[in-house]
Amino acid sequence: MKLVNSLYESTFRGLEKAMELQLRRHEALTSNISNAETPQYRATDLTFAGELNRAFSGESEELRTTNSRHLDLVSESGSHLVADLSGATKGDGNNVDMDMQLAKMNANLGKYMGAAQLIQTKFRNIKSFLREVG
Repeated sequence: MKLVNSLYESTFRGLEKAMELQLRRHEALTSNISNAETPQYRATDLTFAGELNRAFSGESEELRTTNSRHLDLVSESGSHLVADLSGATKGDGNNVDMDMQLAKMNANLGKYMGAAQLIQTKFRNIKSFLREVG
């Protein structure tokens, strides 16, 4: 069983984090769509590349600034909402482009489903392995 853990632990951790972050991004995109007619609403998106890279690499420690002259990478390493400037600003100050938001949501769903399928495949492989050795 140690072999299975060593082969899949970081993969499962990374895929789990990917699905969690995709869910959070879905919530941001849903909020944009629900506010498509709200005057002055500015669309947002979730950025999380640094956090996802850490999850797949197995790094568990948070970045810390140990010297005041260090660059502030803490704010860049995790997930956070950022302004989505992809849509043109309408007269009422709202910049939500429904087609763009739906396309992003569809792409995000595809990534979520892809991660779920990878997890399913990993479990099938483990099950097959256990049948072979058991």
